Amino acid sequence: MNIKRHFFNFSWYLTRKIKRIGFFSLLLIMTVAQSEQLQFDNISQLGLNQIENASWLPLVRNPSNNQQYFAFNAKGNMYLVEDGMKVTQSIVELNTSHQRQSIFELSAIALHPNFSLRDQLGYGTFYSAHFEAQDKESNTKRLKERDSKLTLKFDAVITEWQFSSAKHQRVDAKSKREIIRIAVPEKSMTIKHMSFSPYAKSWNDDFGLLFVAINGLAEQPPLYSGVILRINPAKFGLRSYTIPNSNPFIKDAKIKDEIYLLGGQNIKKFSWSDKHSTELLLSHFYNNQSFLSLTTGAEDLRNKEPNNVLYRGDRLIEDIQFYHGRQLPNLRNKLLLLTKNKQNWQIESVNKHAQVAVQDNAENTPQQEWQFTTQQLASDNHITLSSNKDDELLVVDNSEGVVFQISSKFASGLNVNNIPADSNQQTTSVLSSYVVVVLLIAAGLIFYIIKRNVFSAKHVVRKQFAQVELSESQQQMGLYHRHQKTTDTILEVAAIGQCTVQLNGYSINVINKQSGYGFNDSKEQALRDLFVAEQVHKMIDGKVRQVSLLFTDLNEKNYTVCLYMRKGSDRITKRTYTKVIEDVIDWCWFIAEKINEKDTAQRVEKPIQTSTVDKETNKHHLDQAPLHNQAAAIRPVAQPTMAESKSLKVVSSTEYRSKPANVNVAEAVQPSNTVNTELVNALEKLVDLKQQGFLTQEEFIKAKENLLQSLFDK
Repeated sequence: MNIKRHFFNFSWYLTRKIKRIGFFSLLLIMTVAQSEQLQFDNISQLGLNQIENASWLPLVRNPSNNQQYFAFNAKGNMYLVEDGMKVTQSIVELNTSHQRQSIFELSAIALHPNFSLRDQLGYGTFYSAHFEAQDKESNTKRLKERDSKLTLKFDAVITEWQFSSAKHQRVDAKSKREIIRIAVPEKSMTIKHMSFSPYAKSWNDDFGLLFVAINGLAEQPPLYSGVILRINPAKFGLRSYTIPNSNPFIKDAKIKDEIYLLGGQNIKKFSWSDKHSTELLLSHFYNNQSFLSLTTGAEDLRNKEPNNVLYRGDRLIEDIQFYHGRQLPNLRNKLLLLTKNKQNWQIESVNKHAQVAVQDNAENTPQQEWQFTTQQLASDNHITLSSNKDDELLVVDNSEGVVFQISSKFASGLNVNNIPADSNQQTTSVLSSYVVVVLLIAAGLIFYIIKRNVFSAKHVVRKQFAQVELSESQQQMGLYHRHQKTTDTILEVAAIGQCTVQLNGYSINVINKQSGYGFNDSKEQALRDLFVAEQVHKMIDGKVRQVSLLFTDLNEKNYTVCLYMRKGSDRITKRTYTKVIEDVIDWCWFIAEKINEKDTAQRVEKPIQTSTVDKETNKHHLDQAPLHNQAAAIRPVAQPTMAESKSLKVVSSTEYRSKPANVNVAEAVQPSNTVNTELVNALEKLVDLKQQGFLTQEEFIKAKENLLQSLFDK
C-alpha cells in the first residue's frame, strides 16, 4: 500500500511539473506565432431573418454560466447565445409595452453585481436603457434641467428587469420597474453606457451603485454637458432609486445631486482602470479631440481640460478594451483602442500607466497592432470590442450582427507583409523544434485530464443530480444538484416516459409505457438480488459502486440522479447503501404506477427492518482504547433472554460462518476470495477479547451478530 501511495504522489508531482513546462512552452510558441501571424475567425452570426435593420449592442456575458451570453439589439429583442456562440432562443422583447410609442431604441445594458448569487438582492436582475418620445403619463421621476431655451421632447429611460428561471431563459415581464427618466432635447443626448463596478465588494460603500454616461455638448446646462450619473437603483420606500451621500455635487444647488462628473461632452465609454483603484478610465471626444483620461469624479470639465490624461489626439476612438487573455501574450494587460485609419478599422495599444502633458502626447503615442481590410470589417458599420469567458478579444460588427475572434495561428493571416523574409525562416526553425515537444506534452495532459474527469467519482456526482424529491401533490419531481437547497429542475411526473435503474453504469431495470415494462414483486426481488450480489464484493482501492436513476421525458431528454457513490473506502454521497436501495424500490413502484399501471401489480407493504447502529466512525478510537474499554463498547446493551441463551451454540473458531439475524445463509456465507478483510479483523478481535475473559459466551455471540448485520447496512 505504501509503495502504491508513493507512486501516486510521485505521479502527481511529475504531472504538475509537466503541466508547468507545457504551459511555458505553449506561451513561448504563442509569442513567436503571434509576432508572425494572426487569424480573424467568424464565430457567430447574431442576425436573424425575422429581425431586419436592427443594430446589436455589445455582448453581455452570463456570470452564472461562462458558456452563455446575452445578445440585445436596438429594437429591444433579447437572445440567449450559447454552445459555440450560437443564438439558441429568444428570451424577451423589452419594447412590448412601448408599442404606442413611435420611437424606441435600446442603447445600454448592465447586470447587477449579485446577478448570479442566489438569495441576494439583485439576483437575476439587469437594467436596460432606451430612448423614446416623452411620455407625459408616466409617474416615474423625471430628471431635467429647467431652461426655457430647451425643448425636451424625449426621454432616456432606465428600467429594471428580473429573470424568472434559474437558468436565465425567461424574463418576468411583471418585474419591469422604471428607475428614472432623464429628459433630453435630442437623440444624440442619450445613455451610451452604464455599468456597476466589477471590483466593488458587498462590504464596500460603492457596491451596487450604477454609473450612467449621458452624451452632451459644450456650452450646455450641466445635465446636458456630458455627464456620468451615480445612483443606487434599489427601491427604497416610495422612491424608485436613492442618491449616495458621497456624490460630489450634492451640496451644489445648481448641479443635480445624481451627477458624478460633468462637462465630459461626447462620452464614448468608461471602465475601471484597476481593481485596486476607484479611478474611472474615460474615453470621450472633448473639444474636437479624442481623450483618454482618468477621473475620480468631482470634476467639472466645462471650463477646464482633464488633469490626468493618458492620450489625446485627432484620431477618433470608437471603443476601448483591457486585454487579459492568453492567446495574444504581447497584448496582455494592455489597453486596446479601436480606431479608424482612413477607410480601415484598426486595433492599437497604449500604455495605461503613462501620463502625458496637455501640450505634448508623443511619449504615449498608440502603437498599431493590426489593421482590418474592408472585406473583413466594413468602414461604415458600427464596430465594438468585447471579450469571451477566457478574456480573449472579440470584435463585434453591431450593424451586421457578426462576432469575430482574433487569435494567433501558424497559417497565413494578417500583417504578413510587415515581417522580414529572414525572420520567417528563423521562426519556422523555432516552431519545428517546439512542435514535437508541445504535442507530446499536450497528449499527456489530455490523457491526464480525460482520466481525471472520467474516473473521478466526485466529478460524476457534481455533474449529475444528487437528489430527487416528490411534491406534495405527487404531480412534480424536484431535482437538486449536490449541496443545493433549492430545486434546480422541476420535472412533471406526467412527462416521464421511462425510468431506468443503473448499477455501476449498467441498466438493471427499465420501466416505461410498453407492455411488460411495469413492476411487480418478482422484479423487485430480482432487483434486490442484484444489489445484494454487488454488496458482497470487496470495495478495493479504485473500485466504484454507483446507484443512479435515469429519468427520460417524452421529449427524450435525460435526467440522471446519482443516489449513491462509493469509491474504495470513500463514500461520496451521504445516504447508506441499504437506504438507497429502499429509495430505488419506492421510486420504481411509484413511477410504474404512474406511467404503466396496466402492467404493474398491487404492492404489498412489508414491515421495515431496523439494523444495529453503524460503529465504523468509532473504529479508530476503539482500537486505541484499553481492552476492558473495547469490550464495554462492543458488549451489547440488551442481554439475551433465557430462551435465546438456550438456543445459542458453543462458540469455536468455526463460528465465523454463523449468520446474522434476518439474513439468508447464502448471503451471509461469502467465498474465500471475497471475504471482507475488515470483517475478519473485527471477528478476530472479538475472539481475542473472549479468550482473555473480557466477554462472556452470550455477549460474544450477540456482538458477532451485530457486527455481521452492520456489514449489510453499509
